[in-house]
Amino acid sequence: MSYRVIIFDLDDTVLDFKAGEKKGLATVFKHFNTAMLDYDAWVATYIEINARVWQAIEKGAESQPLLNQRFSETFAAFGQSIDGVAAEALYRQVLNDNDAVIAGAAEVLEALYQKGYQLVVGTNGKTATQYQRLKLTGFHRYFEHIVISEEIGHAKPSQAFFEHIVALYPEQTKDAFLMVGDTLSTDILGAHQVDIASVWLNQSGQQALGKAYQPTYSISNISDLMSVLTI
Repeated sequence: MSYRVIIFDLDDTVLDFKAGEKKGLATVFKHFNTAMLDYDAWVATYIEINARVWQAIEKGAESQPLLNQRFSETFAAFGQSIDGVAAEALYRQVLNDNDAVIAGAAEVLEALYQKGYQLVVGTNGKTATQYQRLKLTGFHRYFEHIVISEEIGHAKPSQAFFEHIVALYPEQTKDAFLMVGDTLSTDILGAHQVDIASVWLNQSGQQALGKAYQPTYSISNISDLMSVLTI
């Protein structure tokens, strides 16, 4: 296929979100933990609560109120009361300063940019955080458009999110677009719903279950994207 517009998810596709998340969680725990809680148990509880938060956001719920309460809910599960807004602000500060990238991402973006592909960011998340991290890494210079859920009022996997990107390129038909991301429930499902081809960055060897979650291509390393584009 002759793909021309490549849509990139950011977190754990080109930017190493997990590195920033790990540091951010440790910072919040150290600052607010006054009850000698077990860190591993606390993180496990946070992961469960955070997953529910993002499921709600992906279904259209307003993000900030939910984000502001995820840490207070986590500590509350252990009987401790904290200022959730302050905890979220501290966590966000650490995330904003995270410049870690996925191995091979810089080389892939540079190669695609030099070859004349039209590159777009398509990400869920906080606008300030995503812009800051793109600038810290220098990746912002590769992208013609940066589309962030908070900024446009729609989140992946909604059709509205993807149609917003398609509308940026009225001269292109949908078969010219390719979505690249690591998450089946947002990146791959969203692309499928608007008939856009997709590449699943499957770094952990998961299985894609259900037709709507089947990517057009699957790769285990972002560097393998170059091979997909020569098919």
